[in-house]
Amino acid sequence: MSPELLEKYLQGLCTESEMALVEEWYKTLENKEKYPHVIPAAQRSQLLADALKNITEQIEREEYSPEVKKFPLYWLTGIAASILLVIGFYYFKPLSSDKHAIPIAAVTGQSPALLLHFENKESRIIRHQLPDGSTVWMNKGAMISYPEVFAANNRTVQFKGEAFFNIKKNKASPFLINSEDMTVRVLGTSFNVKAAARGKRFEISVVTGSVQVSAPDHQSNPQQVTLKPNQQAIFETGPKKLMAQNIPLQKKREIYQPVSITFNNTPIISVINLLEKKFDISIKLSDPKIAQCRLNADFDQQPLAEILEMLCRSLEATYTIDGNLIVIEGTPCE
Repeated sequence: MSPELLEKYLQGLCTESEMALVEEWYKTLENKEKYPHVIPAAQRSQLLADALKNITEQIEREEYSPEVKKFPLYWLTGIAASILLVIGFYYFKPLSSDKHAIPIAAVTGQSPALLLHFENKESRIIRHQLPDGSTVWMNKGAMISYPEVFAANNRTVQFKGEAFFNIKKNKASPFLINSEDMTVRVLGTSFNVKAAARGKRFEISVVTGSVQVSAPDHQSNPQQVTLKPNQQAIFETGPKKLMAQNIPLQKKREIYQPVSITFNNTPIISVINLLEKKFDISIKLSDPKIAQCRLNADFDQQPLAEILEMLCRSLEATYTIDGNLIVIEGTPCE
């Protein structure tokens, strides 16, 4: 089953024959042991069963109002199915262009192994999943490298760019992010990293949990700060100065900070106005008539990237982001 066809199915663009092909593929997986290896074995069978049930029920009974765009059932009540397929897209792809033999013994203490490399080359924020189940929402140009299988006593990645990390808790295996001189040590938390290549200023902003940030000064003496929620570390590469501070209070949130919003038959123009008020962004529509569409959705503690991804799925649209400007491209509701 090609990832292109699966993605086409999620977007609701399949023909009847293609839709039947995907559904039959799900049925063949129900009684087999080989599923995408990135999902824990105990969860695979139930995830696939729930996915098939939600999809088939949706096809049989869901009726869309011409003026109201709704999230498909498997995106709201059956989110496990979507997560399963998204993971599949990453791991079914050929990795020949992104996978190189690089010794990582100096980083992890293991024997040399292969690093996987991922770079976001698109003009939108992309969700990337790591082998331990942690997720990274990566901005354009962000790059991450990590081993195919993490070591038992640590999970080390190399990172450049800007991204929001949501790290799966594992006290026996701390999560380490290396970016030039700076190292971030995590046990289980969510935070934003700004570590541009050849940048003069790195920032770590904590949303939940706590992290330790360390970097050497000009005399190679260690500097270290511990951050709690709503705190950030700033490392200036020129003077090699590391300091911690509270995140300044502001009316609008950063794009990585989660919010809870409910839309009930809400016009898209009102959705856009609310998102602009919540976040420090500006949203434009490629076709003004899209503003007449309506949305039913319930977002519970979701960052802007997640909201935009689901919003565009609902509108059968795409978006690009350039700084604080977001452009949604699609067609009006019928």
